[in-house]
Amino acid sequence: MDVTCHGWKNKIGTKNRECKCGSWKNHWINNSGKPWPEKCSILGCNNDATLGAHVYNPNVSGEKIIPACEACNKRTEEFSLKGGVTLVSANKQKTCEK
Repeated sequence: MDVTCHGWKNKIGTKNRECKCGSWKNHWINNSGKPWPEKCSILGCNNDATLGAHVYNPNVSGEKIIPACEACNKRTEEFSLKGGVTLVSANKQKTCEK
């Protein structure tokens, strides 16, 4: 089993962060090279993905952006990602401000 699918948490305090892309959803689209998925990236959730969520995992370097729904973006407990989720770096110096 892929260790990077488990042990994710939402990054708290990112509400006012901005980037050149205009939104974190656009940031994910611009830097993933993929179309925006219909559904939330979090295992067990079937809601529509409406925003780019800041997440982190102790086994993965740096904060990432994933497509998520509003409800999952407010989760405080640890969660797992669905298989095949594309992680985009939240580090603007490595992505949209390169």
